[in-house]
Amino acid sequence: MTPAIMAVIMLLIIIAFVFLKKVPMEFVLAIVPMICGLLLGTDPTKLSGWMLDSMNNTMKSVGYMILFGLMYFTLLTETGMFDIIVQGFIKLTKGKVNVYLVMIMTTVIAGIGMLTANVASSYFIVFPVMLSLYHRLKFDKKAAMIIAQTAAAAMSFVPWGIGVATSAVFAKVDPIELSQQVVPISLCFIPVIILQWIYFGMRHKKQVASSTDGAMGNAAYATQVEEKKANPYARPQFFWINLIVFICTMIALSYFKVPAYIVFIFSSLITTLVNYPNPKDHKTLWIQGSRPFFNTLLMLMGISIFIGIFNQTGMINGISGTLVSFFPGTMARYMHLILLALCVVIIRFVPYQLYNSLYPVLISVGASFGLSGIVIIAPFVTNLAFATGSSPMTPTTHVGTSILGTNVDEYCKMAVPIQTVSNLLVIIIGLIFGVIQ
Repeated sequence: MTPAIMAVIMLLIIIAFVFLKKVPMEFVLAIVPMICGLLLGTDPTKLSGWMLDSMNNTMKSVGYMILFGLMYFTLLTETGMFDIIVQGFIKLTKGKVNVYLVMIMTTVIAGIGMLTANVASSYFIVFPVMLSLYHRLKFDKKAAMIIAQTAAAAMSFVPWGIGVATSAVFAKVDPIELSQQVVPISLCFIPVIILQWIYFGMRHKKQVASSTDGAMGNAAYATQVEEKKANPYARPQFFWINLIVFICTMIALSYFKVPAYIVFIFSSLITTLVNYPNPKDHKTLWIQGSRPFFNTLLMLMGISIFIGIFNQTGMINGISGTLVSFFPGTMARYMHLILLALCVVIIRFVPYQLYNSLYPVLISVGASFGLSGIVIIAPFVTNLAFATGSSPMTPTTHVGTSILGTNVDEYCKMAVPIQTVSNLLVIIIGLIFGVIQ
């Protein structure tokens, strides 16, 4: 059996399990690829090596950051720092905080967070700050993540980001040059972001249907104050120390580009020593923060095993070749745009590395029609983020849903159709203005 056929069989089995919901996906993603790899005749020792290498790479890239990041923000949230900020903001606006202002703030903070060139870091920056407002306005946290993810996608043009760096290697161009090509495409996100605000605003109004139209009044503000007083872990007396540590953390992540897990280790230590020197207190909170990490870790391991076997057995090359064969000569000119338009749906069930493997083929085909590699690859830098942020196959999706306390499957079910439309709109706007060809 060829790797391409085995890849199709493996994906169909996994998709079937997704819809059946009878077996935990963490184990489906690990066991099904193992069996398929063995059926292809792969030596078990070699298969184990691929799995371990992939899991180690995942832990190095996002795993340790999630561990210490969740620890830090669990501690910081319990101190009440974010609640005090939100209370001050509500008081400043005289309780007139509405859902549109919250969505705008989510977009702006997530966009600023992407200056770290890391989607997971962006989630760690925006969601802890905004979570109290989501709760108070009863705003759908899945919608909040879609909004933040769209902002992160629009900011993917930063030349020090992994999206630009890896794409520049495939296109054989300078990252700065590719980044400059991507900026006009990023501008095409602006009307799409505004349309998302309008859509989610209308949706929120129907869901909440409150007399204040989702505004937070004085009663809610008073309730929030009382709840915070009842929290035994609140440390309002250390607000300014916690805020300074938080600001330094953000600067270290975005400006000095210190590895995120190292930053969060020191931030967690300082926050613990300042606020919870009693072991009984901080150990309780550490356990509290470990629960979402354990679930996320299991899924990361499953994804890592899947990706490692999918890549190393040749299945990824086999299925990419099969995809390309579907395009006749007349349609080959638009192959990259068609695959880009379908990316959100495809990557819902397949790792995004599939598209990376297609880059050389797309560049080669585009060259035959007079299109440069940089023109072919540029739209993927931003728009592929629509897909990766809507897929359970992407580790960062689990980071965001873990921070928000949202079910990842429910989030993806909501995100895929919305981000498919958003992706198509960006492509259409880019074609109209000539920034996508």
